[in-house]
Amino acid sequence: MYWLFTTAPQAIAALVGIIFTGMFFMAESIDNRAKEDQTLTDIAEAAKKVLYRNMRVVAILSITTIIYDLVLVGLMKIIVNCHIFAEWAIGVFAVLNLSTVITTFKYVFQAVNPGYFGKIAANLSKEYEAGDVKTEVFINHFIKFERAVRNLGVVNQMNARFVGIRDILRILVSNEIITPDDGRRMVEINKIRNLIVHGEKIETVNRKYDDELLRITDIINKNQ
Repeated sequence: MYWLFTTAPQAIAALVGIIFTGMFFMAESIDNRAKEDQTLTDIAEAAKKVLYRNMRVVAILSITTIIYDLVLVGLMKIIVNCHIFAEWAIGVFAVLNLSTVITTFKYVFQAVNPGYFGKIAANLSKEYEAGDVKTEVFINHFIKFERAVRNLGVVNQMNARFVGIRDILRILVSNEIITPDDGRRMVEINKIRNLIVHGEKIETVNRKYDDELLRITDIINKNQ
């Protein structure tokens, strides 16, 4: 029993250390994927939030388990001499250690699932209520906005073909072509556009987003 209580925290620590290393590499892989395709930026940010949240859960659970296991080592004499306490202590020991291992592997399998990005995107799309503007119309309006901003002199100077929408929005705000509030609105509108582009089942868009898109596009055109 002493061997079990002393070995368990070492095994948990080693397992969690390996998993954390893998998850950090996974976060880096998500960043690289977003750099290659900037339309994935919002999905990548949400994916990393879920990844880091799961890592916090695993860290708290594993630290709690390791501390408990080490306390049991210190109370070994009491455990050996008190059968009632021993049964309770061993029961909690089993639950904590199994929970840590199962939760860790659950999050790992969730993260390496090929459909991980798709699930994140589906959850993001649920944030947006349906509207009365068809996605085809919304996308057409967004294309007109994108053409308008890429034709601006301040954007053209930066080789616009290789500059992402978020970078362009920062340029527009810094040059006072649009207000910071409009910049934030366009980030949200761009998020909806990216979800549609990546195949999420958003059939209609709330008119307030489309109206804002048209208004900001009109501002851009007036600054040509």
